[in-house]
Amino acid sequence: MEPSVKRILGIDLGLRRTGLAVSDELRMTTRALPNLTPQSRAKDVAYLLRLCQELEVGIVVIGYPLLPRSAEEGTMARRARGFSVALQEAAIASGLIISVHLLDESMTSKQASKRLVESGIAKKRRQKMIDSEAARILIEDFISHSR
Repeated sequence: MEPSVKRILGIDLGLRRTGLAVSDELRMTTRALPNLTPQSRAKDVAYLLRLCQELEVGIVVIGYPLLPRSAEEGTMARRARGFSVALQEAAIASGLIISVHLLDESMTSKQASKRLVESGIAKKRRQKMIDSEAARILIEDFISHSR
């Protein structure tokens, strides 16, 4: 059973930048966190486990980029699945109780871009914020599907 007072961490995996966001304890709001620059799976997992402990995260939602036309797993979806397994296994090994979920991330980058444009954020700044904004959308989608 997932504790209802724990936060949700959203992860939008990328090759150059990984977007991160977190919900509040009541899961009413989300906020972007600084992007993670991927190093190695082991280092990234260790960093995210520390973040989960610090922020009291109980659920992690990882974007699962299925192929647009076929909805099948491509290279990035397989990477997301492998990452989710590594994160869950590392959490168990460290005694951290978190639930890791994959969530179809179709259109999150487009939604994130649209939100940032509508907010009036300059193009150069938007490019740095889009991944974390996509992670926020993942959390919001997860919450709405959970209700």
